[in-house]
Amino acid sequence: MASLPLTRHPFHGDWNYAVHPQPCPAVPAPRAPQKPAPEWDHALLSDPVLTGMSRQQLSDLTDTLAVDGDVKRGRPPRLAFPDQVLAAVLHLRVALAAEPLAVLFDSSRTAMHRTLLKIRTLLKAHSIVIPPTATPPAALTALQARVQALSGDPSSMIKTTC
Repeated sequence: MASLPLTRHPFHGDWNYAVHPQPCPAVPAPRAPQKPAPEWDHALLSDPVLTGMSRQQLSDLTDTLAVDGDVKRGRPPRLAFPDQVLAAVLHLRVALAAEPLAVLFDSSRTAMHRTLLKIRTLLKAHSIVIPPTATPPAALTALQARVQALSGDPSSMIKTTC
């Protein structure tokens, strides 16, 4: 207590006192260098094992939904329409939450939630059902590693708890 910069109050100075801020160092402490994220192929997201459909079927699904969903009004979307469809398929097929999808597609959580709602609405309007997979595919571990590598970045939008 003796080393702290405080001013004791004249009345009961043992518990009535003011602590004064200490001056901050002029130079911030250097950050530890971040190791670069491991290289990976963005095409892994459209892997038929993950999506449950061939790349041609995914393209056909995108074309079907684009008639009603790829509108050019209002705020421009953060993701291209094919990426929006792919994100929704991954969400429905392998139960990826919006937060990891936002990291994988370099988007924000809010934009990803909006995208998933939009595409689920389009799928329902077209009576298209994306069945969930019974067991998680092995390719999901590569996506998990990518999310963890990107989430370790201090500029990431995803915050971890404790």
